[in-house]
Amino acid sequence: MQDLSEAVITWIGKVTGGRDVKAELASTGGRTGFRVDVTKEGQALALFLQQGREAGLGSFSPLTREAEVFRALEKLGVKVAHVWGVDGDLNVILTDRLDGITWFQEPADKDAQVKIAQDFIVQIARWHSTPASELDLPSFKPVRTAAEHQGEQLKGIRKLFEDEDAKNPIDLLARITLEHLERKVPAYDGPAVLCQGDTGPGNFLYKGDQVSGVVDWELAHLGDPMDDIAWLSWRSTQHGFPDFPARMREYERLSGIKVAPERVYYYRVNACARLGPWFGLADMGEHGRYRPGAGQDGQINDRVADGSQMLMSMLHRRMRLEALADVLGFPVPSRFITEEDALREHAHLYDNVLQQLQIMVPMIADRKASALAKGVARQVKYLKEIDRNAYRFERLEAEDLARNLGSTPSSVAEGRLALSKAAREGKVSVEAYFLYHWNRMARDDHMMREASGRMYQRSWPKLV
Repeated sequence: MQDLSEAVITWIGKVTGGRDVKAELASTGGRTGFRVDVTKEGQALALFLQQGREAGLGSFSPLTREAEVFRALEKLGVKVAHVWGVDGDLNVILTDRLDGITWFQEPADKDAQVKIAQDFIVQIARWHSTPASELDLPSFKPVRTAAEHQGEQLKGIRKLFEDEDAKNPIDLLARITLEHLERKVPAYDGPAVLCQGDTGPGNFLYKGDQVSGVVDWELAHLGDPMDDIAWLSWRSTQHGFPDFPARMREYERLSGIKVAPERVYYYRVNACARLGPWFGLADMGEHGRYRPGAGQDGQINDRVADGSQMLMSMLHRRMRLEALADVLGFPVPSRFITEEDALREHAHLYDNVLQQLQIMVPMIADRKASALAKGVARQVKYLKEIDRNAYRFERLEAEDLARNLGSTPSSVAEGRLALSKAAREGKVSVEAYFLYHWNRMARDDHMMREASGRMYQRSWPKLV
């Protein structure tokens, strides 16, 4: 288990004026965090220490900048943790420990779902209704127009894409994504606001039927409020968020800002791009690409263990293509597959294994072992569908590849590489290449539908 260094423990005592520092590693997603307990004047302080990411990594802000955001928003009455201290050299921030549950799936109680979602809209409307120029955010200045701030964000995205392209040529879909974003920056003349980036379910805590804290501000930036609405619609697709159009009407009333669908569509594509040129794109056989599902560098983290990373990777492919189709105006066929092969004679063996796992999981006391068993069940469901339809779908993909390449490739793997290269060289139209990816996604998504459960039915929510 990772422990805090003596330097950090000493620093905690200094900024709190307390003693008897005790720390316990906490699961916090992409960054390391610790539940910290300190005694001060006989009173127990419940705190949280977050370690920052590696300096200069992608679009993530340093913790010193994140601390500015917490302090500015606390003054507005937004539910954020109080900051005790931040140290750039140690790369740590110490805050109050918020009491609540992270919304990674909707609460069981339907009424509570609505009330929590409504309270989150109150929070986002509160920080959006205050122009960035009125917030105490010295490292974010100068405050310019939303379009100018988006231009700065695009410079970072372009650098990220160019750095990747220098290592391995990026896909045509990534190229047209960047080109669209640079050509079509929305002409929004309202004041720039603070955008959380990656805002919504999964990045706030709730207790009972109220939000107890908005967390994770490492992607905070200044810009168009529709940038945050796009992220909210993204996370709502992943984790659920009741009656999105109703929440948008509440947002308009509370913030005084009109929801503009065309700008939201633009920033949905922008959100995908911020995560890199390969995010949400199918593997075309490029050397060095990371294949999600087994864990990066062989590590089995929580999302790999329970199979959710595999499902999210599939959902992200669909979301990116849907977002691109919306802004580029590409007509796409239904993603729902109606023709498939018959089940094989041995299909009942998959069902037997699934039934046995269903009995076993409640008996497993160890959390990690239980998560692994759930992950096995999801993979068995996927393997059952692969066993049924993979040969049929591979034939269909081979036909798509031959149609685009003008000749039949020796294998699907070789065809993918050839098509990716041909698309980059302009030998295949953008529309035809997009349609190839759409059809392939629909087939892959169909084979994962049983493993995905409700997620298979989800898509970007309607705005109005």
